[in-house]
Amino acid sequence: MTPKQRLSLIVFQNYECEICRLKGIRIKREPNELEIHRIKPGMNGGDYINHRNLMVLCSKHHDILSSALRKSMRITS
Repeated sequence: MTPKQRLSLIVFQNYECEICRLKGIRIKREPNELEIHRIKPGMNGGDYINHRNLMVLCSKHHDILSSALRKSMRITS
């Protein structure tokens, strides 16, 4: 994903974490405070091309989702 594509996705999500927004927390963040999360991981064929496979998340929620995914796949590192 290019920096321009990343920023376009962040702008589309109004500079907000999608999970925070679902919880009713509407905080606009700087682009460097947001991360792009692949819903379907790369090891399972997920990519950064299909926007339906991507979520804009704050660091906290990205860490939570990534950790849960690693646990579910029994990845320890």
